[in-house]
Amino acid sequence: MTEDRRLLTLRRLAWACLLLMLVVTSASAWLRLAQPRPACVDWPGCRSADRPAAAAVAPALLGAPRVLALVRATHRAAATAVLVMVFAMVVLSWARPPRRPAAGRLALALLVLALGLSALGIVTPGSRAAGVLLGNLLGGLLMLALSWRLVVQLHDGPGSSPPLARWALLGAGLWALQAALGALSGGGQFHVVPVAHLSLALLAGPCSLGVGWVVRRQGGRGEGVALLWITGLQFVLGAGAAASAATPALVLLHNIGAALGLALLLGLARR
Repeated sequence: MTEDRRLLTLRRLAWACLLLMLVVTSASAWLRLAQPRPACVDWPGCRSADRPAAAAVAPALLGAPRVLALVRATHRAAATAVLVMVFAMVVLSWARPPRRPAAGRLALALLVLALGLSALGIVTPGSRAAGVLLGNLLGGLLMLALSWRLVVQLHDGPGSSPPLARWALLGAGLWALQAALGALSGGGQFHVVPVAHLSLALLAGPCSLGVGWVVRRQGGRGEGVALLWITGLQFVLGAGAAASAATPALVLLHNIGAALGLALLLGLARR
């Protein structure tokens, strides 16, 4: 295989991995939201400690048996395909010279995460423990973000200045924490988490808006505009979900927006 052909193959695999990880994270959020949970009519007030527990209910559409079976099968197939593609990218990056160490390290990180998530799924099937939830959620979001960073790396995208890279990395960390708090707030296990989730938006939102604005001003119009739009939509979706008692469909879109925003921020953290 020639060097040009190998680079083209790596780029195609990276794009396929990115799209499949978007499917995996979206399907995972779907399955999580389809689980029966206490009814909520005034989120986050319904998660308060002095509120009596409500009967557990499952969303009608998201929790339909046939729909769940299709989503579960899609999740499993996409995750398996990602594992195969990541292994292929590791081989192509490191197998023979000229090697691509930067892309190879990202591919190795993806492989470690993919194997870790696979092991977690085998060891804890069907578990609703907070640790398992956070492991699956953050692992999947990080794999999606690293897939985007690998795409940028393989297309020789320009890096950010050191100050901008640090702000982007801070924004990515805040978005990941936001996602973790959002996932925990749905289960009603920790009554303070919904308030923390809402409060942290006052830090995560302005940080990503500032990064997006600077990137746009510095010529990265596509990524900057995308980050500005996604951040704005996250506020709209979050407010809509809170006003509609955490409607699963809005929460699902909110989760997808979080995944895309985190991916953009981590991509911009590349110097």
